[in-house]
Amino acid sequence: MHMRWFFLPAVLTLCLLSNCKSDDGPSNTPSSNFQVFWDIFDQNYSYFEQKGVDWDQVYQDFEPQINDELSNTALFGLFSEMSLLLKDLHVQVDAGFATARYQHPAGDTDNSPVNVRQYLSTVETSTNQLTIGPVSGKNVLFIGVHSLSGATNGTESQPLYDAVQQFNNYDGVIIDLRNNGGGNDGIAKSFVQRFVNGSRNFRRYRFRESSARNAFTAWTNDSLQPQNSINYTKPIIVLINRNVVSSAEGFTLMLKSLENVTLLGETTRGSTGNPGVFELPNGWSLYVSRWQVTDPDGNYIEDNGISPDLTISVTPTDRSNGRDTILEAAIAEFD
Repeated sequence: MHMRWFFLPAVLTLCLLSNCKSDDGPSNTPSSNFQVFWDIFDQNYSYFEQKGVDWDQVYQDFEPQINDELSNTALFGLFSEMSLLLKDLHVQVDAGFATARYQHPAGDTDNSPVNVRQYLSTVETSTNQLTIGPVSGKNVLFIGVHSLSGATNGTESQPLYDAVQQFNNYDGVIIDLRNNGGGNDGIAKSFVQRFVNGSRNFRRYRFRESSARNAFTAWTNDSLQPQNSINYTKPIIVLINRNVVSSAEGFTLMLKSLENVTLLGETTRGSTGNPGVFELPNGWSLYVSRWQVTDPDGNYIEDNGISPDLTISVTPTDRSNGRDTILEAAIAEFD
């Protein structure tokens, strides 16, 4: 078993000021930063078991490469290698001069919503966050939610909430979440709660509770509660793809919990970290996943994603010809 800390003899009273341990915490040396880095993940990271990563073995593999002569660039390189072993989109090392973050192979860009506008008779809302308008030739409302950025009560989200008041004027609604990279899932919850009429669980979560890697809080049910809700029971088709990530996957689970919702497209990315931010002695920031999430049936979302009820893809030829066969399949549900 490795020794995680060591103490200098009392007779060693002189050191370089920049490398001395202060009353505020560990010293700012490569070896000290390595130890703090390893400890932060050891005591806070939530997906070691799911990722199949032996964090003790990671220590054994990387500790011999650490010495106090390492440059910042070399130290950052080692920390990057360690963090990337977790293959977690929410884990990040930010050194100021560089950032390390795992990039899962991107989803098929042919399934992206680049051709949706030609299927709309008009575009009532067009922002970086939203595209809203009726579908041509159908009494169906299209809502494209591109991002969950901003505050829950921010002005950028208001058109999304306002759209709910139009729902009963239509025979159905298509909600397009493709390429939504997440953000504030309070926006999603505030939206979905406007057309639920009773409490319903849409996911479970738990947090790392102590330094023991298998110690977690009890599972908590995350639920939707009616909020200025309307009575809407007509079909809602939700479009998803591999680039639906993080809070957008929470959004998907919220919608999936409704009886009148059908998911269409391809499986989402599977990334649900809810990271905490920690600081190393040298000032670098670490983003570390702290919780685990499952659907109400106990299926983990991390690395698995959320599967559609009906799998549909857009071929490169169709895309280049301006077609969106995923959206077309959704529209066909209202024939």
